[in-house]
Amino acid sequence: MHHYASQLIDLLLVLVAAWMVPATIFIAYAYFARLKHPVSESVFGRLLITSLFIITTAIWLPIIAAAITLSLIGHLWSRSRENRARS
Repeated sequence: MHHYASQLIDLLLVLVAAWMVPATIFIAYAYFARLKHPVSESVFGRLLITSLFIITTAIWLPIIAAAITLSLIGHLWSRSRENRARS
């Protein structure tokens, strides 16, 4: 179990790194361009928000889908074992 927790932590670190690089570049750009509303005033801001959403979805959606699938398999497996034990 420790191995899986370590992999999830590594995945979380990849997610944070994937966010931090473009976010830092965007913050510097917004500062030097003196934008009052950086996300709505620039195409780069909207692109950054969209890319962060895609990165997050690409990383977390498979994890959530796998967890739900494994949970469902475990539930069905335990129910089938109970039914076999009763008969």
